This record gives sequence, structure tokens and C-alpha cells, in this order.
Amino acid sequence: MTVALAGIALSSVTQFFAIQTRAQQGHTYRVEAQQALRSSLDAMTRDIRLAGACLPSSGAYVPLAGTNGPGPDAITVRTGIVAGNLACVWAGVRDPGMAQGSTTVPVDSTNGFTAGTFAYLSHPSGSGQYAFVTAVGATTITLSVAATVDYPRGSGLYAIDERTYSVDATDPILPKLMLTLNRGVPEVFAVGVSDLQFRYVLNRNCPTCDVVDAPAPTDTATWRLVSDVLLSETVKTVGTHRIQDMVTLSQTSRAKPRNLLP
Repeated sequence: MTVALAGIALSSVTQFFAIQTRAQQGHTYRVEAQQALRSSLDAMTRDIRLAGACLPSSGAYVPLAGTNGPGPDAITVRTGIVAGNLACVWAGVRDPGMAQGSTTVPVDSTNGFTAGTFAYLSHPSGSGQYAFVTAVGATTITLSVAATVDYPRGSGLYAIDERTYSVDATDPILPKLMLTLNRGVPEVFAVGVSDLQFRYVLNRNCPTCDVVDAPAPTDTATWRLVSDVLLSETVKTVGTHRIQDMVTLSQTSRAKPRNLLP
């Protein structure tokens, strides 16, 4: 009888600890989902708020771009690079200017530029083009692509940090938030992110202001009216778990790009 009672007691204790272990695992899964949601949403909100800092604030340039569903949306945010002394990394084009077809830019300063820097070449008319820096000299910077037009004195070359956030849902069990830096290879930023939606508040018909999906990429006029970005993200527990351990979390945030402030 003593052995039987001891066996029953041991079985009960074992079941108790097994239940507690499963409960703890379920709590861990939920915490991981919450952390993925909070950290990724905070990162995107921060980047959107910095959009356009140290970049042209006039002309046709817009530091935001995006695509709209039908599935998850995507957004591209561009911010100027800041040097160690907190100065914006950019250079003015000096005489005689950069001729169409040339890859060499004569500049008044090369401080902060290095080979591999992603840059934007801005024309006084408001147009421009993107390129990578391939070499830096004493008074010149060489770009990866040739100038499509003449860039006279008064043009500018800006060092840029470009970030694209998108969702890879090809594996429904393991959806991922992807981050692409400066048009490189997409990297996993957070796991469990199953949906991402962006809406744009326009400085038009205010109040209450128009709220629209992503304008067309070539619709510069509408992009320049964006005063706020609404971010909605959905995250779920990763992998195959017990039904009671699975959770789906959603949250919405609001960010105002500083370079688009009226």
C-alpha cells in the first residue's frame, strides 16, 4: 500500500509539473509575440518619423514610397545619413558641374562619403536620381551610374539610408517581417508578423483630412500631401502549438514624417 500510494503521489506531482511546464511555454509564446509586435512597430514608427531628415525638402523629392495590398502592404522610408558630429552628410556640386553621361561629381566637400554609400543626386529643378558611391577623391565623388542630365552648380549629393519593410508570408506557419537596406538582399527583421497595413493621412480637405491607401509610385503630388502615416501590424505565435497557446495580436500606431511637416 505504501508503494502504491507513493506511486499515485509521484504521478500526481509529475502531472502537475507537466501542466505547469506547458502553461509556462504558452506564456513564453505569447510574450515572444508581444515583443515582436512592440519592437517592430516601434522601429517602423521611428523610421517614418525620421523620413526626409537631411534630405531635400522642396521640389519633386519625396522620402516615402509604398505599395498597397491586396495582401500585406509595404513601405519604403528614406532618411539622410548623419555624421558623427551630427551634421548631415551631403555635398554641393561645384563648377563646372556634372555633365550628362558622366559618373564623376565635382563637389565642395567629401566629408562623410565612403565607397558603398547609397546616395541621391538632386537637380535644382527638383528631379534627381539614385546611385551608389564607388570612389571618393579629394574633390570628386564617383557614382555607380551615369548622370541622365547635366547637373550644374546648385545641385546636391545626399547620403541616404533607405529601408523597405514588407511581409514574407510564403510560409503561413512562419510569416516574417523583412527589412531591405539600401536595395540589398531582404533580411528577416521579426518572425510571426502575418500582416502589415499602411494608410496615409493627407493634408487635404482638413478637417477631417483625407485618409487613403498608398498613392501610385509616380503620384508625387499626392505623396507630398502626406502628413501622417497609420501603421497596423498583426503578429501571431510562431510554429505549431496547442490551440490554447496560440494567439494573434494587432496594434495600430501613428507617425508623422518630419520632412513633410507643413
